Amino acid sequence: MNSESVALILLAAGESSRFRGEKLLTDFRGKPLLQWSLDNLESVVALKKILVLKPDFEIKKFRTGTFRTVVNENYSDGLSTSIVRGMEECPKSCEGIVLSLADMPLITGEDVKCLLDSVRPDDEMVSFVFRGEKGFPTFISKKLFPELSRISGDKGAYQLVKRNLASIREIEGGRHNVFDIDVPGKIVHSDHDYSF
Repeated sequence: MNSESVALILLAAGESSRFRGEKLLTDFRGKPLLQWSLDNLESVVALKKILVLKPDFEIKKFRTGTFRTVVNENYSDGLSTSIVRGMEECPKSCEGIVLSLADMPLITGEDVKCLLDSVRPDDEMVSFVFRGEKGFPTFISKKLFPELSRISGDKGAYQLVKRNLASIREIEGGRHNVFDIDVPGKIVHSDHDYSF
């Protein structure tokens, strides 16, 4: 799959409820958590690169590079609303989207390239997996856009698979494809708990 035919959507509008504070502003190894994703994915050449934020997020503190920022006013209704908001910005010529999460600081442009290189013409969804756990980034074909635009709640695109509305093909990834920052302890103990 040609990266210039897909949109890359970086989801950064979560409530950080388990983190007890705005985690994307929190320092992780010398820079704010969100900046890691922005920097690591800057090398990706895509039809469009979309950063989905919640209202009043202090985005001026960040270098957004080639990402276009959009606001999800309905972010408190769950992750699904950010996916739908990002899709609204996709050009009609888009052949698919790649979803990544802003609290996963170790995902890189190389991961996106590997993912897209693996996409087959009949694939509906493709995602990394590590030790049985679904990871990111995730590719979703345009053939699923009608169903994807109707998802709801605090679950992502995988709910389509659980509801037998889509099929997913998994490719083997690494620990970094499932490593996220969801609680403060993961910031503090990341060197100890995770072999980078």
